[in-house]
Amino acid sequence: MIDASLIFFLTGLAIAVTIVHTFLKQAGRDEYAYLTLVVGLAIALIKVLPLLAELFAQVQSVFKLY
Repeated sequence: MIDASLIFFLTGLAIAVTIVHTFLKQAGRDEYAYLTLVVGLAIALIKVLPLLAELFAQVQSVFKLY
């Protein structure tokens, strides 16, 4: 079961990435601003992908798909 800590982590990550992106964009560092978005997305995917794999395994076991 998913706990609330993952939701809070993703929310905090989104807020931090948004602030850094806005700051870099205003400073004229567009390349670093977009890099910040990509890194934030990668971190979020690293945290979420194991849960998605577990979800698909549970669906596969429930419907007996092989």
